[in-house]
Amino acid sequence: MFADFFILIGSIALSIVDFLKNLSFDKVRIEKNESGYIDTEIFSKLNIYVEPQTLSKSETGFDHIRDELLKYMVDRRIMALLILLGVILMIFCSFELVGMYFVITIMAYIFILSYPKIKEQRGYSDLNQGLPYALRHMGIELKSGKGLHDALITIKNADYGSLSKELNRVLEEVKFGKSTEDSLLEMAHRVNSEGLTRATYQIISTLRVGGNLANSLEIIAQDISFDMQIRLKEYSQKLNSFILIYTFIAILAPVISLIMLMAGSTVMGDIISSELLFVIYTIFFPLIVVFMGLFIKKLEPKI
Repeated sequence: MFADFFILIGSIALSIVDFLKNLSFDKVRIEKNESGYIDTEIFSKLNIYVEPQTLSKSETGFDHIRDELLKYMVDRRIMALLILLGVILMIFCSFELVGMYFVITIMAYIFILSYPKIKEQRGYSDLNQGLPYALRHMGIELKSGKGLHDALITIKNADYGSLSKELNRVLEEVKFGKSTEDSLLEMAHRVNSEGLTRATYQIISTLRVGGNLANSLEIIAQDISFDMQIRLKEYSQKLNSFILIYTFIAILAPVISLIMLMAGSTVMGDIISSELLFVIYTIFFPLIVVFMGLFIKKLEPKI
């Protein structure tokens, strides 16, 4: 019996080793080039699409930890160890523990690989909020007789968060020889903001054919403010309906389920094992609540 068991374990280990031998990760390395940016070729090798990012080296403590983790997460020996550990858990442990192991491992991989995209999206979260005020500010500067570059410098020096940083980058590019139109177009493509794109193309159109840029920016600022009000109203209506669902799943469903299980256990005995009950109330219900919270956060308008 023990001989057959160890033969089974050995055959599984050899199968994993043979699989990893045929799996080429020669090009999947985390290399830092001379400019200090992270090579994102790893994402395509793992069949996970992540847009190329330009994260500066060790920008934060978590960025440094992520860089170190990625070095090991794509290593064939580490992957083999994780798979072998999962197989051992399947043999010796319960189904619930195996499921928890694989879910946590997969979620960790997804989060680590998707973190640059998440960070980039959060980095511009304050841009749309201050955009109408910045456009009105720029319009006032233009009406006072200042030129476009002087107005951009004024907005850059003002406290408009991500927008001021982007304008600072535009002005630096112009300073070193790039045309204003090209720098503004690159900013519009780099930042995912419909209002900023409209304002950018209006500025470029004015540079090419002329026109009253101050009035155009004022109109765009009014449109953006009105669009924000509409989105907030729609979001509040959706949120009212989700509050009922969230309350039921977060509060009523666990209580009702526990009462039904207690009532059924008094008549038919144990309906489910104590381990499964522990997993349901410590993992399943909290995960549902977390995912619903993330879904509600996803519905939040980008203003």
